[in-house]
Amino acid sequence: MKRLVLLCGLVPALAFAEDPPDGKVIFMHGNANGALPCAACHGIHAQGNSATGAPKLAGLPAAVIIGDLTNFAHGGGNATMQFIAQALSPAEEAAVAQYVASLPK
Repeated sequence: MKRLVLLCGLVPALAFAEDPPDGKVIFMHGNANGALPCAACHGIHAQGNSATGAPKLAGLPAAVIIGDLTNFAHGGGNATMQFIAQALSPAEEAAVAQYVASLPK
């Protein structure tokens, strides 16, 4: 009986568990909190855009991307990147960083 009670208590929690963020979706389309798509400036393959000053990100280690996003979220760098980084949750930052790191250099 105790097991049944415990399992019944878990079912509602599992029903409301959120899927982990999809780094590629956020990179291509932004998020619901106002983060603009990374691809708009950095390119769909994260190759960068020298005309706008957006650096190449493809293949950078995830830790570097997370560190940069954290710096932007705390007021470093340009205002656009500050806004974007502040609109990402830690899980979204990690998902985007993993996606970018997976792209070929």
